[in-house]
Amino acid sequence: MEQKDQLLQKVWLWSLSFFMLAALTGFLYRWGLIGGEIFGLRLTNVRHAHSHLMFFNWVTPVPMVFIARKLLKTSPEAYQSLKWSVTAIILIGFTSFPFFLLYGYHPVQLGSANLPLSVMLSGLVMIGWYWFMAIYIKHRKKLSDGLSTLFYDGALVMLFVSSLGAWGVAVAQFSNIDNNLISGALTHFFLTVFTEGWCVLAAIGIYYDLSDQNYSFPVDKNWLIAPIVLGAPLMFPFGLSVDLLNESLLWTAKSGSLLVGIGLGINLFYMARALPNRNKVIWSVVLTMLALKVTVQLSAVFLPETLWLGQHGLRVLYLHLLLLGFVSTLFFAAFHTVNTQISKAGIYLFLGSVFVLISTLVIISGLWPPAWQPTNVYQWVTVGAILPSIAIAVELVVAGYSKFKQG
Repeated sequence: MEQKDQLLQKVWLWSLSFFMLAALTGFLYRWGLIGGEIFGLRLTNVRHAHSHLMFFNWVTPVPMVFIARKLLKTSPEAYQSLKWSVTAIILIGFTSFPFFLLYGYHPVQLGSANLPLSVMLSGLVMIGWYWFMAIYIKHRKKLSDGLSTLFYDGALVMLFVSSLGAWGVAVAQFSNIDNNLISGALTHFFLTVFTEGWCVLAAIGIYYDLSDQNYSFPVDKNWLIAPIVLGAPLMFPFGLSVDLLNESLLWTAKSGSLLVGIGLGINLFYMARALPNRNKVIWSVVLTMLALKVTVQLSAVFLPETLWLGQHGLRVLYLHLLLLGFVSTLFFAAFHTVNTQISKAGIYLFLGSVFVLISTLVIISGLWPPAWQPTNVYQWVTVGAILPSIAIAVELVVAGYSKFKQG
């Protein structure tokens, strides 16, 4: 097996393990919401641990290893540096997990000092991002200027831009800045640019990388990415609480969301015309999830803001459509497209679990008529939350067995 595929397989197995842990932590959060025992943990800390493990150990290293795979085709000498940069990101990301779980963003008493260890470890993770970016920049000149390279470039730019918001949060905490708007804006700037920029662009880059179709465009291909790059940083006000929003911030968010929606719609049109030759049915599901994500996103632009801002369940649905429905499903499809010898039991179970989980979130999104909700609806949502963990476990066993057979 070539080095680039060995690296992909190793990172996939490790990231899957942490993805399963993140999914179980998400289930623990849901269990706590319905009054279940969560071992004395604070629900907000459980939520932070769930989201940061997803960010640091799933939706960051998996795209990075696909980017590394492309780099290694033209720069095999970069193998060791790429391997250690991604390994460092994974190890530090996991080290931050127990601190988020136990303390959230709060400082930890160590002797006479109070140290925000979760924030400090998050900073080290971002330094790992910069290490990976430096390696990419060093070897970027050898890559062809195709669509996948364009989107990988844009994704890494967005990852860097998102990190500026995270550093701002750290500075605000250390400076004891008592301003809810500033701290909230910085936090949601990081989250929005990371998800709408890095995650989405990297995922689309992987799609174009694995599609062997020829694309022809009536305009410059940069227009495929420009609306997303310009719009993603503007969307952060949608994450703010209603009392912090004003008309200017609201229209900024709507403008950004419209730009991103237009950009994704154009890409969806071309992506649907050139599905990868392998696993076409699975890739069709991926594109369906992207279409649903865009639809919900545009609802924030055209529907009354009271609906979007007043329904926490709608935001939760949107995030799961984005990160679980589109991004994570695309990762599964991509891995199985590269590794054709692996059983598809895990990916089919995962697709089914995602469908069930998102269906339960639709019911509590605020869009579903209350009269149609089943009895004990939140218990059903909690059951839905455990299903992805089971599917991920099956995929982990299948992929691990395949690696064992290949030596």
